[in-house]
Amino acid sequence: MSRRVVWILVAAAASLALIAWLVLGPGRLPLSPRAPEIVEPDDLPTPTPAPEQRVMLLFAGADGLLHPELRGVPLPDEVDERVRLITLEMLAGPTGSLGPVVPWKAELNAVFVDGMGTAFIDLSPPPEPLAGSHTELLLAYGLVDSILLNCPSLDSVQILIGGREVETLTGHLDLSRPLVLNKKFIAS
Repeated sequence: MSRRVVWILVAAAASLALIAWLVLGPGRLPLSPRAPEIVEPDDLPTPTPAPEQRVMLLFAGADGLLHPELRGVPLPDEVDERVRLITLEMLAGPTGSLGPVVPWKAELNAVFVDGMGTAFIDLSPPPEPLAGSHTELLLAYGLVDSILLNCPSLDSVQILIGGREVETLTGHLDLSRPLVLNKKFIAS
């Protein structure tokens, strides 16, 4: 190879390196060693909490119907997390004079939302069998309607007890399938 060709190749390589340095910045050239950045815990961004919004929860009234209780909660964007939050608020019970719809100290075991618009909530089982159609109706529709009214992207809710589908809790309502919004039990 002639000297002229070698000088042209060296000049071309130097020009490419200069262009890469200008475009990428110093210390960012490919194959150039770079010291890892040390991020101090104080430098980490803090997660932004979900914005607080008002939700309507339905609890039992003395008249045997469901009555709304408005509550401000940090409502997340993800629908499964909304379902979890609404269910936990329902299990915490009312803050005023209304009664709870879940008559035992239930725990939320799991929440799942499928691609068809159905939420599945799994509650811990009651310590002893429940009795009465009224208890079953208020429990089911207090939970289902509260979830569906606050999660408009959902169409139905399936209540599971102890990780399983149950046919019924007291023998009056079919819980083996998802339930849809039913405003019949909400006081006007």
